[in-house]
Amino acid sequence: MRLALPIVSLFPWGGLQRDCMRLARAAKQAGHAVTIFAARTSGQLPSDLDVRVLPVRSFTNHGRNRQFSVALRDATAGHFDRVVGFDKMPGLDVLYCGDLCFADSKQGAWTRLDPRVRGMLAMEKACFGPDSRTRVLALAEPQIAAYRRAWRTPAERFILLPPPIDIGRRHPEYRRDGTRERLRTEFKLAEETLALLSIGGWPYRKGFDRAIAALPAVPQASLLVCGVAAESREATALLDQAHRLRVADRVRLVGCREDVPELLAAADVLVHPARAETTGTVILEAIINGLPVVTTQACGFASHVREADAGIVVSEPFTSSELIDALGRASEPSRRQIWSANAAVYGTNPRLYQGVDGALAAILEVG
Repeated sequence: MRLALPIVSLFPWGGLQRDCMRLARAAKQAGHAVTIFAARTSGQLPSDLDVRVLPVRSFTNHGRNRQFSVALRDATAGHFDRVVGFDKMPGLDVLYCGDLCFADSKQGAWTRLDPRVRGMLAMEKACFGPDSRTRVLALAEPQIAAYRRAWRTPAERFILLPPPIDIGRRHPEYRRDGTRERLRTEFKLAEETLALLSIGGWPYRKGFDRAIAALPAVPQASLLVCGVAAESREATALLDQAHRLRVADRVRLVGCREDVPELLAAADVLVHPARAETTGTVILEAIINGLPVVTTQACGFASHVREADAGIVVSEPFTSSELIDALGRASEPSRRQIWSANAAVYGTNPRLYQGVDGALAAILEVG
């Protein structure tokens, strides 16, 4: 079978991007012909995959997405058996949906007059409107509920996948084979320092500012932030906040790194106080690596923290006092040791790693 996998932005460190490339490799290994189409790329592209860049020119994200969908239609017409998108756009046979529902959060009439909002809603309607034929691979039950609430999408068009965690990123042994000590030495983390770790590329959505705001109340803690480029505006904003709170000496931006399992081993707690997350893949990546988690109920995968008994889920609506209390409890070494052991056991469940295989099977079955 000939499969086209369009994704607007392709780079090696994004969760959705990694899922796209893993799906491409799984399909290729199964004997299918696969082409990834992208509007823009950065970082080291995979040499084992066929990647085509469709050049588009736009000063806005919604304009880029619209132009990309037009270019994709021309590039794929008559050449592929399935078009499986990783971003919302017209003409998809299947959407691998890693996003929150845009329409569910944009209810105001004035808001919908914004050209950006109208553009994003048009792309979403193309996939979820009642007249669309696109099948949707969803990653969490709340995600399905939000799209059905906003678009009245028939339930039978959704397929709920198991978690798409890459088992190759599971290395609980790093916490005891010297890797942890090596990374803590690199970051100059004393043995008694509570090393908090936050990972992600959208700082406000991931709640990194919330983590920094909690630091004055947790004086024994330092925060490592992975996924924010040092020269970015987001990095400047986070460091400015840290300086205002007089905790800049306890905040370190480590940039975009490939050695995430090693970072997870060096840390004592993953802090992921996100405002909104379809899943929060990093939550499960932390758990399978034996790292306790403090996160928020706003994350689709927060339920795994409770099921594993591997940390604390801060309730919604969010309050900073509850996060500070959670970090205070997480500062107890004996409690963290129990959570870490529970997390490592939970990570042995094979279902946590079946998402990509499930996605490929669903794609091949779509008629």
